[in-house]
Amino acid sequence: MKTGQHPVLFLFAALLMLAAGICLAMLWGETIPLAWGGLAILLVLALVLLWRRSPLCALPVLLLLLVLGIIRLQAMLALPPTDIAAFAGTEVKLSGTVVDEPRWTPSVLPDGSCIYKVRYLVAVEQLKQPRADWQKASGKCYLYARAKALPEQPARIGDGVQASGKVRLPRGYQNPGQLDTNLLLRADGITAGVVAGKSGVKVELRDGHEFRRFIAAVRAHYREGMERAMPKEDAAAVFAMLFGGYEGLEDELVADFQATGIVHILSVSGSHISLVAAVMAWLTALLRLPRAITAALVLSCIAFYSILAGCVPPVIRSAIMGGLTFLALALGRERESRYILLLTGLLMLLWNPLLLFHISFELSYLATAGLIFLAPVFRAWLRARGLPDAIAMSLAITLSAQLATLPVLAWYFGQVSLSALLANFLVVPILELIIIFGLFAGLLAFLLPFFGHVIFVMTSLMLGLAAELVHMLARLPGGIVYLAAMAWPTAVLYYLALGTLLLGEEQREWLRARLTPWRRPAFALFLVLAASIPLYRAVTPDRLAVHFIDVGQGDAALVVTPAGRALLFDTGGTREGGFDVGARVAVPYLLHHGIREVAAVFLTHAHEDHAQGCGSILQKLPVGAVYTAGEGTAAYARSMGLSDASPLLQKFHAAREGETMTVDGVKVEVLFAPPAPEDGGTGNEVSNVYRVSYGRAQFLFTGDLVKEQEAKLVASGRDIRASVLKAGHHGSATSSSPAFLEAVGPRYGVFCVGFGNAFGHPKPEVLRRYEEQGIGILRTDRNGAIVFETDGEKLWLHTYAGS
Repeated sequence: MKTGQHPVLFLFAALLMLAAGICLAMLWGETIPLAWGGLAILLVLALVLLWRRSPLCALPVLLLLLVLGIIRLQAMLALPPTDIAAFAGTEVKLSGTVVDEPRWTPSVLPDGSCIYKVRYLVAVEQLKQPRADWQKASGKCYLYARAKALPEQPARIGDGVQASGKVRLPRGYQNPGQLDTNLLLRADGITAGVVAGKSGVKVELRDGHEFRRFIAAVRAHYREGMERAMPKEDAAAVFAMLFGGYEGLEDELVADFQATGIVHILSVSGSHISLVAAVMAWLTALLRLPRAITAALVLSCIAFYSILAGCVPPVIRSAIMGGLTFLALALGRERESRYILLLTGLLMLLWNPLLLFHISFELSYLATAGLIFLAPVFRAWLRARGLPDAIAMSLAITLSAQLATLPVLAWYFGQVSLSALLANFLVVPILELIIIFGLFAGLLAFLLPFFGHVIFVMTSLMLGLAAELVHMLARLPGGIVYLAAMAWPTAVLYYLALGTLLLGEEQREWLRARLTPWRRPAFALFLVLAASIPLYRAVTPDRLAVHFIDVGQGDAALVVTPAGRALLFDTGGTREGGFDVGARVAVPYLLHHGIREVAAVFLTHAHEDHAQGCGSILQKLPVGAVYTAGEGTAAYARSMGLSDASPLLQKFHAAREGETMTVDGVKVEVLFAPPAPEDGGTGNEVSNVYRVSYGRAQFLFTGDLVKEQEAKLVASGRDIRASVLKAGHHGSATSSSPAFLEAVGPRYGVFCVGFGNAFGHPKPEVLRRYEEQGIGILRTDRNGAIVFETDGEKLWLHTYAGS
């Protein structure tokens, strides 16, 4: 590439090299030696070649960006010793400043009383460990607390807070396709979380931060005005469209928006910025204002909206990308918009390399790239076939955004919406009107409250129409296409194929001329590969895969037979019920691995951390049958949040001891099915024991089986040997007796435990028992998802994360 030629291609290559360096540093996991030396050498070489006007000067510049990506990520991940994350696992008393609006969430307890959960975002200034003095500290953390009532004067942005509690590192569910909570928070500068103890949070009212408090008051004004004019659920949805967030939204509405591919409307994104900018540009066009004034007004409008939306990092990122790109398009500088987008990506990744792993950045950037690079191509193609420009443009925008983000959607969500085309035609224009009317109504309500109230009522009516339409579209047959996650080579090939659409006729001819001589060898190679795949499968033994899914403090395992049929052994869940593990962890995991239906679910017992997730799985995927322990169907209905009259309960059958079934050569045995004790007990005594066998490989699932029941199973004389044992009761001291471990004789023991769980699982004495018997220890809190593959003879092990 010669100096000054092909600037778009050079910027694109520069962005790729920077991203590659960031990925290399993340995969390496520790400081890469000689990175700074390499950076200095490449910088000197680039300057020398540039001074000599060498056509090769682009090469060291690109390599320099690769090394720079490595160094920037290492610097981003390296925290100072004063950061609060350095005190993880210890009890501290912290002092700091509230830097965002506290979030108060009411929660109804089983006895009918109400408590409030509050989350503060705190910039830590000082902390104190037991029997030590106060010391300076840094970093941001989430501070969680509970209160019986709302305080008369809640904390505001800029107020000081003090609290005592244990410092915990943020950790989400470590499964492929799952959002990495740690990286998402680190990208926003948040490195830890603290749960306040019984003493609660002490608030110190402070002066200052008046501008941010004013903005918070304006947002509160919007929320209060909406809630006076419409139902709370509608107010939550309109507020989310205006300013982002999912608080108070109905699950069904969010699911419908996801199914129709327009869920981005519920969080501030580049589309919001473009909409606000477009309205201002339209108004200036009506007034026939000069382009310079138009540009100034558009940028001012974007800045005002970003401030109003809280200036949180996703809003700022969307404002930068959407604002600059739209401005270039509005001013008739479409070609410059490409440079702006690529330069913006370079600068944002240099400033914060963790954005590369942030889903908000990935979707916003790729969708904007699709709008700039692909949409004009599709628009021209559609117009050439006789479609009116308005329809061609709308189709081109939707199609380009979907195609540009397809690998990301497949990785995180396992699906893409075909009904998005209809939703963008029928629903999105209504939602855009809601956003514009809602913003205008809030401003009008400051001067003329009555007229602001009337417009808020109109937005509520429009939301009702949009909700009905999106509900209908979400249930269209074939509206959702499920996609298995793409491996990175497949994703690279996909984007290369997509990039060929951008080639001009001259470039196509150049490429065709160089590829034509290779046409016959390429075709022969294709035939060889096509013939080798079935041959390889014929000579390679079929494999069984067993996945132990990270569902936190709960059990969930997926068994995939050699023919691809899926069986589940427990489904995870939470005792508090505030987070739907089934819908937000188990189902995405299944979709990520291409599982579209489940042949059978085997539940060890009815406790929520084992059975609750089954409710969402039953509602979202076809399930053949559900096998349970002996507590009765009603206990499972309560655990899953199903009504006693739910037709889904007809799939439930109590497993019988000694029962055996075979699926695609995989044998499932019910080795133990104890009856429920008359006094009720803890519920763990009822745990069924299942064994999955394929050839000489066996996997034993014991739920929360207690020692007394383990002794009965051993005394029965049954063969309970297994290659892999799912450790009983998450590694509690109530399970995993030495005699039981000796009878099973596993090579590996898998502990399904939540990171930093309050129970202290797995217990040290239990881990010692496994070590003393030479059993390999695997833990979902450290290893993430744990996958075994076997051909019936050999056993292969893969873990998603390291220790």
